[in-house]
Amino acid sequence: MSGSISAIRIVVADDHQVVRHGLRLALELEPDMVVVGEARTGTEAVRAAEETRPDVMLLDVKFGDDLDGPEVCRRVLAGSPKTAVVMLTNYQQDSLVLRSLLAGAKGYVIKDVELEELKKMIRSVHRGASVLDPKVTPHVISSIVGRAAVPGAGAGLTRPPVVLSETDLAIIKYLAVGMTNKEIGARVNLSPHTVKDHVEKISDVLGVRSRIEIVAEALRRGLA
Repeated sequence: MSGSISAIRIVVADDHQVVRHGLRLALELEPDMVVVGEARTGTEAVRAAEETRPDVMLLDVKFGDDLDGPEVCRRVLAGSPKTAVVMLTNYQQDSLVLRSLLAGAKGYVIKDVELEELKKMIRSVHRGASVLDPKVTPHVISSIVGRAAVPGAGAGLTRPPVVLSETDLAIIKYLAVGMTNKEIGARVNLSPHTVKDHVEKISDVLGVRSRIEIVAEALRRGLA
């Protein structure tokens, strides 16, 4: 286990002991990571966040107790707002994933993700990025489209008009299918860093925080 002062401090919250212990063992092999807590229930996850203020929490999207993933995420961020929450999910839980992201989660990954990829994602969210697993992103986007298509779903909400460039709109389209900044850059002939700047600008213009919220808000506004 790393004792480095710069190590990424992680809490693993999952109702399966094998998952928690397996992730702890795997993550603590990394010199820049340390697991500072585990949680078996949603209530324990909220308490662990308040007590340890971790940099990153890996949070199961569904627990067996009275709190589901989105509510746990909301409470975790209320008690530890600087924690980057990453949801661990299955294909069948798209609506829970979407609700978690709207509650402030930094992203989601499928539970069968390769360990090396998960470690990269943890480092990414610690740097302030969002991580969206491309294997499930289209499913979540479909959920957003379905919600946006419900008559009156956005009734009563006043959204001032926004101005986005053709490049911005193209970037939103590629975000909707889960592309990385590097992949988007190759499509729009920009560097990954410039794409990142565009994404941050789009977030500010739309008044949202995450990549998935960019897509959701663009769909609600008829921009995508």
